[in-house]
Amino acid sequence: MLRVNKSFLFAALALAGCAHDPMAKPKGPATPGAFSQAGAVADAKWAEAFGDSALIELIAQARKNSPDLAIARARQREAVALLVSANAGNQPAVSVGAGLESSRISLETGRVPLGVGIPRRTDVGAAGVKASWELDLWGREAAKSKAAEADLRAVKFTAEQADLALSAEVARLWFAVRGAREQLAFLTAELATRLREMEIIEQTVVAGLLDSDPLSSARLAAAQAKVDEGLGRRRLAAVENALRALIGSAPGVQLPVAKGAAAMPAFGAGVPSELLLRRPDLAAAAARLDAAVSREGAAIADFYPSVTLNGQAGWQADPASRVGRGSSSFWTLTPSVDLPVFDAGRREANLEVTRARIDGSGAEWSKAVLGAFREVEDALADLRELAMQEELTARVLAAVRDQLANAEKRRSAGLANETELLSVQRDEALAAR
Repeated sequence: MLRVNKSFLFAALALAGCAHDPMAKPKGPATPGAFSQAGAVADAKWAEAFGDSALIELIAQARKNSPDLAIARARQREAVALLVSANAGNQPAVSVGAGLESSRISLETGRVPLGVGIPRRTDVGAAGVKASWELDLWGREAAKSKAAEADLRAVKFTAEQADLALSAEVARLWFAVRGAREQLAFLTAELATRLREMEIIEQTVVAGLLDSDPLSSARLAAAQAKVDEGLGRRRLAAVENALRALIGSAPGVQLPVAKGAAAMPAFGAGVPSELLLRRPDLAAAAARLDAAVSREGAAIADFYPSVTLNGQAGWQADPASRVGRGSSSFWTLTPSVDLPVFDAGRREANLEVTRARIDGSGAEWSKAVLGAFREVEDALADLRELAMQEELTARVLAAVRDQLANAEKRRSAGLANETELLSVQRDEALAAR
């Protein structure tokens, strides 16, 4: 029997695996010390801060009916099953079996001598257990399990991000519906004012107190107000249909009516370093990078020899009725070592694939982090601008309403006509828009 030199075997092991060191994990972008505006971070109950019960109901309905969340939940179940499958690769496989083999030997082949006690027919029965276990000496199966765990984390965070994005989109569309309804009410009031002005001017022209030029202008303004009112109805229908589709309602289903004014909570961005831990999309990108790194470890372990223990035990007898007796028992144990020598570059290519995916996952993570910082700063800038616009609009609207109150008093006292009152009402509708 040929003997293998131990030094040669150890050298083969060293050449097989030690030449492939794991690559360094990519680093993310530098984290800024602070955002441009401080403030409290929104928690998981951010939607309740608006004080709008209809919004809470719409978000709950969307979570129940959304196809996107159903897809995310299905992928999460798939990732759980893949993790169980990956963990099973590091455990022994055991099976039990039984069989019966019946055969009869021909006497016309010239190969079986007669008279030596060899039976022509045999009925061999067997029953036993088989086991096989590949020892994870180099951590290949452990690396696969670690990668599957990272994949599960990534899918879990992706599902959380889908839920958060869905809730935010429902809130955006709901407030768009509220705004469109309010704007349509103002446009309708403006149309009524324009029509009344046109009616008064028309009566004045018929009475011969004015020429026809003011009437033409009034009719043009009324027509424009009608067009604007129609556009307002179209905008309202568009955002209502978008909201119905998002929450899984059929077209035409009545949406809830807003009750009172919504509160405007003052949300902030917090600390940049906390953002990396708080946003599910960033956590998912980091988990995908961890999975890619773990798969590189499994690819490196493929260069080392595999050690497998195979064994079986049971009973075998002819005739089969003797199966189970002590004399019919048997067992075998077959350890084996498989040392890879030549595979036409397959393992090298697989290792390069995992390293390319590490670089790609690292770049995606950096992109997600930079994008998150940009989104936060854009949102803070929008909040500052909207706060200024809201304050200015409130001042203008308060001034116009004071002017309207004065006009109504002057009208009641007989010091102003209806035309002056209608003009101020038109200004109020314009300021409210």
